[in-house]
Amino acid sequence: MTAVVCIGDINAAGGAAVAPRPTVLSSFRPLAMFMSPVTPHPCCGVLGCEIHCAATIGTARAVDVLAEGTPIHIVGDVDICGHPRATGDFTVLYVGGGAGAPVAGSIPNVPLTLSNSSGYGEVGRILS
Repeated sequence: MTAVVCIGDINAAGGAAVAPRPTVLSSFRPLAMFMSPVTPHPCCGVLGCEIHCAATIGTARAVDVLAEGTPIHIVGDVDICGHPRATGDFTVLYVGGGAGAPVAGSIPNVPLTLSNSSGYGEVGRILS
């Protein structure tokens, strides 16, 4: 099982995800938008390191779980600058078959967008 990436979660160099998915929360924090911009981080400002000043989260590995119609990001996804996502939410977990993650027998391995009557939802928990 792998933690989902939310707003404020950082990559290995400290670049934080900044763009939210406003209708999908994990521990009361919005999940990071698909390919969210990332805050500038080292080696930003050094000649030849411009990519670290304007990076985004790269391709999502958790393609079998959707939030607001696009795949969620999980710890280990690699930003376009080459730094992997280092922190995520360990309360609400992504359980799926991508990238060697174990599959929970009781959870179908299919694309899901979960929500409740208020329009807010959480990945990994079916809301009534």
